[in-house]
Amino acid sequence: METLAGVKPKVEPCEEPEHSPPLPPPASDDCEVTPLSGDNPFFTIVMSRTQVQHPFQLAIPVRFHRHLPEARAAAVLRCRGRSWTVSYRGDCKFKSFDTAWRDFALGNALRVGDACVFELIMPSAGTEQGGCGGGSSKELVFRVQVLRGGLPEEITSRGATADDPLVVVD
Repeated sequence: METLAGVKPKVEPCEEPEHSPPLPPPASDDCEVTPLSGDNPFFTIVMSRTQVQHPFQLAIPVRFHRHLPEARAAAVLRCRGRSWTVSYRGDCKFKSFDTAWRDFALGNALRVGDACVFELIMPSAGTEQGGCGGGSSKELVFRVQVLRGGLPEEITSRGATADDPLVVVD
């Protein structure tokens, strides 16, 4: 992907009106894909409109809740050499990140159809065994990878039936 005249857009939080055009995606040389460690739990979300536009809501999949505390906690999202601080809302029925998720989405020019892989690299105390932490003040740290245009077709086209399972090999 190329930006106008090869100039990379300046990325900073903004208070633009909702009807303003979205930021252009970062140049392809900004994309960084790091293999998952294999030792840390992760979840993947393909971005929908409500995650990358108003109201900027990101719910964490239910299958991942066992790795997270049932309390509010500070969380850091690390992506492409930058960090964003958000609050994890673990005390709600739908576990999610607070409205600071908007800064991450805008800062990475996320668009509908992009996929994000969230790897939990530093959980709060008490969550390592799959239980829920009490009220630990330790922060959650996620390494986030942005995959432009969603997940590869080799992944999304498989696993729809028991005859064609998606097999993950370590």
